This record gives sequence, C-alpha cells and structure tokens, in this order.
Amino acid sequence: MLTATIDALTPLPARFSTGDVVTLKDGGPRMTVTYAGPVALNPGEWLVCEWFDEQGELRREMFAPSSVRAEPRSIPAGSVRWNRMSRAA
Repeated sequence: MLTATIDALTPLPARFSTGDVVTLKDGGPRMTVTYAGPVALNPGEWLVCEWFDEQGELRREMFAPSSVRAEPRSIPAGSVRWNRMSRAA
C-alpha cells in the first residue's frame, strides 16, 4: 500500500523578491525590499528593506522574512495623509 502525506494545510514560507512591498507583522510603515537572500555573518535568508520615515528621511534595515508580511503595491484611495506646508511670504 502506498501512502503519502499532504501538507496543504501547512502554509509555505513567503518568498520575497526585490521590489516587493512589505510591512512588519507588528505594524509599521510600508517598506520596499531592496535585497532578499543570504547576508554575510548572519545565517539564513534576510530582507534588506528601505522606507521613508515621518521626517522624510530614507531608512534601511535588515529583517527576517518571517517578521514581515506582503502588502499590495498600490495604495488604496483615502489611505494617504497630506500635510499642508505653508510658505512664508
């Protein structure tokens, strides 16, 4: 008798590629994956992500793929907040 197991109920780990948009599972800003793969002196796979903070500064950090979730590349209408900046005369 031939038997087999089906792992259909076990989710596969997400695979991320350069250009994917992610957020931390704990919350945070939308980030763009700029590198996915091994990193020197750190075992396993890692993601290097970039994003702009609230002051408009570019940030870069390394994350384990298990700590982020994929986000849609497009932003739904109404989710963008505009800050009006007044110009001095």
